[in-house]
Amino acid sequence: MKSYNCFAILIAFVGIVLIQCQSKIDEGVSIGTPSLLIDNKEILPFEEFVSSIEFIPLIAPKDTLINLSCSVYDLVIKDKIYYTSRCSKDFSIHSFDLSGNHLRSWNKKGSGPGEYPAIHDIIVENSTLFINTGRGNLLKYSLPAFEYLGEIKLADNNFVPTVSKNGEDSWLISIEKIGNGQEKIFQILNTKTNEVKALPILSLPYSGELNPGLIADSEMGKILNFGLSDTIYHFQEDTVTSYLSLNFGSKGIAAEDYELEGHTFMEKILLSQNYAFNSGLIDYSDGVLKLMIYGLEKSNNFDQGDLSTFPFYDVFIQRDTGKKKITKSLTDVRNSSYSKEGYFYQVMQYEDWQRAIDISYFGKHEEQLLQCIENLTDEEDPIILKYKVTF
Repeated sequence: MKSYNCFAILIAFVGIVLIQCQSKIDEGVSIGTPSLLIDNKEILPFEEFVSSIEFIPLIAPKDTLINLSCSVYDLVIKDKIYYTSRCSKDFSIHSFDLSGNHLRSWNKKGSGPGEYPAIHDIIVENSTLFINTGRGNLLKYSLPAFEYLGEIKLADNNFVPTVSKNGEDSWLISIEKIGNGQEKIFQILNTKTNEVKALPILSLPYSGELNPGLIADSEMGKILNFGLSDTIYHFQEDTVTSYLSLNFGSKGIAAEDYELEGHTFMEKILLSQNYAFNSGLIDYSDGVLKLMIYGLEKSNNFDQGDLSTFPFYDVFIQRDTGKKKITKSLTDVRNSSYSKEGYFYQVMQYEDWQRAIDISYFGKHEEQLLQCIENLTDEEDPIILKYKVTF
């Protein structure tokens, strides 16, 4: 997953944000959709609800030019770890075994045949790797040879922030939202027939400024989310239903607040820390939904120029039981979550794991982190946090 418009906004909204918000429109929650109160009454330390934890150092070969410290990246967990550096001068893809030992690296950045101009994110399906260039197309390569297999056009879109494979020649995508109106941002695209079908999910005014539509795979289809939405959606076999309704109680954003203009809205809703809302990030693993929520409690060291001080919270939900676990997020909205077989994975850059040590974030598990750090080739290389949540 990726970088979004909200990052620049959150960092630079003083004097720069020129958003005009309208009244919030009913998101059409289906009858019978579970509703869950998300508040600060059950916030727990991370160590208290994790049943299994592992710190995986990504170990680059010594005496090489491989740079893993790029702060813009993508991660895929399959039978191997695929880590993509997305810094403008790099755009390399690296594979590691599940213990973090380096296997191979590829770099075909360029404008020639079989080369990619940029990487927005990657998808790995069996022995095929797809690169979303962020320019309206996918480039297809074989693994491990990295042989170029062709291009897939994503209809007439110039930028497609999110792409998820939905079947043979079928892709579920979210498109870039422009302007302050409502738009059907999720689409099913058949790349063989070029048929495009928009899903009946309307974005909210300016939700695209916070987050494009995001997609998580589950055993029963796709789960869909976008910034500011109080509804999580489910897609399976061409059918969309509401999956979960989020209730922020007294910290929810009132309809009249959306009538405020630009900087006034940001000052009241974001900078005041008096409101809570869905950031749009989403992940799912073995019956557990993971969301990132803003503003459940105020940050005592809040600095509007430092996203690490913003009050982001990781919320883990068992929809069938209504149980939830909430903890202060170590990372911010730039850091997506990844998952595989009941485990969640998070990339920790040097600044992240150093902050974790400073605030004793991992509690009784900190010694494992310290041992992991000793195995890094370079202390600025990333560490993958792997954990399972218990209810």
